[in-house]
Amino acid sequence: MTKKSICIDFEYDYDFLLIGICSPLKDYQLCYKLNQELNASLSRSDFDIAMNFDDGLEKAYFSLYEYWNDQYQNQWYLITNKCQIECADENQKQGTIFEGFAQSRKKVKYLIPENSKIDYYIQVHGIFNDEAKKSLLKNIKTLDRVVSTYEIDMMGLRSKENLIIR
Repeated sequence: MTKKSICIDFEYDYDFLLIGICSPLKDYQLCYKLNQELNASLSRSDFDIAMNFDDGLEKAYFSLYEYWNDQYQNQWYLITNKCQIECADENQKQGTIFEGFAQSRKKVKYLIPENSKIDYYIQVHGIFNDEAKKSLLKNIKTLDRVVSTYEIDMMGLRSKENLIIR
């Protein structure tokens, strides 16, 4: 009896506006400023985006804020790109009196590693015309302590599957 194997190729449709934001603000501070400037109601989601690194030995959680715009029927997400995790390094200082003591250190992990300069992403799902994009970018750039803001081309990202929110 011959076995047949079937291969199904599935490509996610990345049909959303993606904006990168560089800012030293904390996520909740940026969310507050965005809500004031854009008349939005971004609020902390019930879950964060969880990612496994180094073969499941390290787990990072990236903050997620969400907002449903009734007027334009758009779903908005504010996502952090950086996360600090603590790692225990057991075998540091071998051959000294501190041998065997666990020492923890912090590592920075990125949701999209190829864009490590970006601190936050805004995803807007739904219909968004060019004028609305320009207006949104301009309004975000005017926020206090926002260094830069720009639209990101999804096809240029290698880790774009990390932006899929389930």
